[in-house]
Amino acid sequence: MCTPASLNLLARASALLVASLCGPAAQAAVSVGGDFFLQGGGSIGPGDTSLPQSRLGLGASGGIGRLDVDGGSFLQLANIYFDQGRSLIDGAGSRLLLTGDGSVQTGYQRLSLGNNAGRSAALTVSNGGLLDTSTQLSGCLAAFHYCDTYVGSRAGANAEFTVTGAGSVARIGSSLYVGHPGLFVSDQGEVFGRQAATVTALVQVLDGGTLSTDRAQVGTAQWDTFNTGSERSSSRVLVSGAQSRWLVNGGMAWNADSQAGEMQGATVSTAADRLAVATIDIEQGGVMRFAHVTDRQAVLNLTTNGGRTDMTVHGAGSAIRFDGSDGILQVGRRLGSGRLQLVEGGQATGLYYTSVGRDGSFGELLVDGTGSLLRMDAIATRAAVGNGFGLSPGLDVGRNGTGSVTVSGGGRIEVVGSTGVPYSPSVSVARDVGSSGHLTITGAGSVLSVTAASVLPGGGAAEAYNPWLRIGRDGNGTLDVLAGGQLLVEGGAVSTVSDQRVTSLVIGGSSDTVGGGKGIATVSGAGSLVKVSGSDAVIHVGLGANSFGSLTVSDQARVATTYMAVGRSGGTGQLTVDNARVELSGQFTGDTVTGAVMVVGRSGGTGTLNLRNGATLLLSNPGHLGASLSLGGSRGGPGGDGTVNLSGGSLIKVEAAPGLGSVTVGRDGTGLMRVRGASTVDVGDGNLLVARNKGSDGTLLVSEGSQVTAGWVGVGRNREGDTALGSDGGTGTVVLTNSTLTAPQIVVGTNGFLGGSGTIVGNVVNYGIFSPGNSPGTVTIQGDYTAGAGSRLILEVQADGHGGFLTDQVLFAGGGQLALDGLKVEFRFLGNTNPDSFRSAGLFDIDTFLHRTDGLGGLSALPDSAFDHVAYSARSDAYRFINFDYSAGVAPQFTLAPAVPEPGTWALMLAGSAVLGWFARRRRAA
Repeated sequence: MCTPASLNLLARASALLVASLCGPAAQAAVSVGGDFFLQGGGSIGPGDTSLPQSRLGLGASGGIGRLDVDGGSFLQLANIYFDQGRSLIDGAGSRLLLTGDGSVQTGYQRLSLGNNAGRSAALTVSNGGLLDTSTQLSGCLAAFHYCDTYVGSRAGANAEFTVTGAGSVARIGSSLYVGHPGLFVSDQGEVFGRQAATVTALVQVLDGGTLSTDRAQVGTAQWDTFNTGSERSSSRVLVSGAQSRWLVNGGMAWNADSQAGEMQGATVSTAADRLAVATIDIEQGGVMRFAHVTDRQAVLNLTTNGGRTDMTVHGAGSAIRFDGSDGILQVGRRLGSGRLQLVEGGQATGLYYTSVGRDGSFGELLVDGTGSLLRMDAIATRAAVGNGFGLSPGLDVGRNGTGSVTVSGGGRIEVVGSTGVPYSPSVSVARDVGSSGHLTITGAGSVLSVTAASVLPGGGAAEAYNPWLRIGRDGNGTLDVLAGGQLLVEGGAVSTVSDQRVTSLVIGGSSDTVGGGKGIATVSGAGSLVKVSGSDAVIHVGLGANSFGSLTVSDQARVATTYMAVGRSGGTGQLTVDNARVELSGQFTGDTVTGAVMVVGRSGGTGTLNLRNGATLLLSNPGHLGASLSLGGSRGGPGGDGTVNLSGGSLIKVEAAPGLGSVTVGRDGTGLMRVRGASTVDVGDGNLLVARNKGSDGTLLVSEGSQVTAGWVGVGRNREGDTALGSDGGTGTVVLTNSTLTAPQIVVGTNGFLGGSGTIVGNVVNYGIFSPGNSPGTVTIQGDYTAGAGSRLILEVQADGHGGFLTDQVLFAGGGQLALDGLKVEFRFLGNTNPDSFRSAGLFDIDTFLHRTDGLGGLSALPDSAFDHVAYSARSDAYRFINFDYSAGVAPQFTLAPAVPEPGTWALMLAGSAVLGWFARRRRAA
């Protein structure tokens, strides 16, 4: 019948079809007219008709065919072929059943719309009508029996299939193929389809209608014998309106390999050909729902073999839903490209696995707007995946392909583990070698969360596994958390000594034993947060041989966890914190014994930490495992190369139980820390160790009004053995430049060097080298100074170019005690400074260099008796000292001769000249 609804639905069809539809209304409940044929005997209508062996063709001769089933009537046929025409199944109780066995005798396929080029076919189920091709399928489970439904089956054809209105239902058995660019030539030479043409297909589920399918393909491959490879398809599925549903159920299918029927899961795939374009839109409360079939996976594959797919789920109530377990969503499954948008409240839920950009494809996922959600909270059952254990939920962005995921505008992605499956909930960005992945979380309220819940109180072997996230596992991965977006990784499973459960984020690489990829992460903007929390929470930046990781935290953003390693196990890591915060807190409960810890360069890795423009690194743990920062190795990972740079008023602060905080610059590897620009390192009452263990190399440079505070400082010294003075470690260097070092006790080991200008607040015990000034300069010691046996004090003299001299100065403030027995003082004359002129000026005396100060600018000499057991020597860049002799209070005796460089020195002099020339060129360029 011709109604306003049917007019609207078919407005996209050809003018010829519309004219046919709006011709005189049929008088009978079941009627057929126009260009049609009926094979198999019998006649159709005017009342209920059952012809289960008959085949109906519409428009096969080039005219327009018509079929109406309305008024509660019933029609049963084997199959229907629509070349050109239209069919309307309208009204409650009106039914069209297609029950052929799909054999060559009764005809392949139960329903086919759009069977020839240049022709259009449309079928509409409306107002409570029913189309059913899903019954009596047992006869289809045999070789060369095909009981599928095609909407658009030939290249160049146009087809439209619509289910509209509450109570209207189309039940499609076997497979639904939407947009097949078929090309067939009969034995008589009749051609069906057109070379290089495009089949256009549209399926609509509107206003509360229901489409039920076992399986579906939207945009099929060119599998016909006569396909040339240049035929195309353009296919669209629209599910629109509250209560509109596309149900994908799974069902029995013939297996050609086993020659038997078998149960298959609910699957939909799209764009299975490089010339296929597929579109799926779920909107205005429409739902696409996948049923759970026991021991089978339910799968939505967007682009399976080189085509293009665009899918949108738009608006509150609009959704893709997977029932039960084993649900898979793949955006860009193989070759080609796929895009899925969940916007303005659209959702995809009930999944266990999602991939974006797999196996040579380009995948793109957008989750945008408040209420928009992608949720993986199911599992893969052991039978479905065949591994004996099952799998926890996961997300891959770039798996042997290229993937991009954006969470914005308050959208959310949730990966939720809640079972004891022995696999972690996970997210991997750029999973495999050659893959590329990009994950963006931007805007306030936008969140990606990866969580696991405990299933065994107190933990144990059957406890769940905590989540992990990898950025650049083996490929090139990028993470951006911007403008208030949040990445939350939370491990609720209990970690014990016997059954550890780690919660982790790795940027660049994946493990200590396997080489990794490249990961770049940026966290920027107020409210932006990356937080890895719960049991044994860690962040690695550059983990594994040849891996590279970079994490930048800027503009008031925050990163929080318990343990962080930058450059580990042969990897290279870089962490930059610019006007932002990194917070490490808590301690592990598993078999890895660690508190709040950051390690920069461990286990042969290379790490760099930059803190800029008021950045803060806070390490806080009141527990018995303390809090620490270590450069160049750790207790569990010796060796490595670590560098830390602070500038612009930045801060490193360690908060721990009494005596349990520490900062180590060179534990058993190499460490370098630069603190400048009024920055601060505050270890509280904990230890600052520069070159902690033998064989290590540590350097601490503090300049530009900066401060370093600790409870105990060792320079080439550690706290092992004698707890007061410790024991010798590696080669340590601490240099101050107009800055302050504060600690109750500062011990310089045999291979230690302490020098520079500024203030030292605390008692100094020197077994190595103490060199005040910066060629030259002044240092003030507010505390005792004790010279250990064999220790050296280097005092420099530099001509000022005006007949005077600049000398190092050591000012001993207050009533600090001096114990100089065993000290060796070495006077060094820099450049062309003439020692004889210095002597002639009456300045060659220990009192020129060492003074007591009253803190008000007043200076006084030290008593000569303080130097009774001090030995002296002198060196010069330009002269040789002959027969040098000096004692405190007695003029020095010596003879000078021109210095003659040793042969090995010439190369160093030439290299130095080259470096000076380079600096000069830079100055001229500036």
